Amino acid sequence: MNDKSIIIIGAGFAGLSAGIYAQMNGYRTRIFEMHTLPGGLCTAWKRQGYTIDGCIHWLVGSAPGGSFHRYWEEVGIAQGREFVDLDEFARYEGDDGRTFIFYSDVNKLEQHMLAFSPGDAEATREFIRGIRLCVAF
Repeated sequence: MNDKSIIIIGAGFAGLSAGIYAQMNGYRTRIFEMHTLPGGLCTAWKRQGYTIDGCIHWLVGSAPGGSFHRYWEEVGIAQGREFVDLDEFARYEGDDGRTFIFYSDVNKLEQHMLAFSPGDAEATREFIRGIRLCVAF
C-alpha cells in the first residue's frame, strides 16, 4: 500500500501540476479548491464565437518550442489545442486617450512601459526583471 500522500491547496495550474507530478512520482493526492471550477488564472471563456483567454501564459510563452510548452504537453493541456501567440496580450485605453499595451515580447513591453510612464522606470525594470526570471525558469 502506498503511504506517500500529500494535500494541495488550490486547483490553479500550479496546484493541478503539483498533483499530476506527485502522482507521477507515486504519491496519492487530494486537491482542495475554494471555487467551483479548477484552473485559477489558467482559464478562458467563450463569448460571441471568441475565446477570451485570462491566463498569465504571456509571461512565459506557450508556443511550441517555447520554454513552457513542454509543461503544457506534460500535464495534458496542449493536446488537441492550437496555440495562437499574438504580438499583444492586452490593450487598455484610458480616459486621457493614451493606450497601454501588454506586449507578449518582454523587450517591447519594457520599452513601451518606459515610454508610457518614465517616472516609473524603477518599478518597470523590477517588473520586467520578474518576468525575465519566470521566462528563465
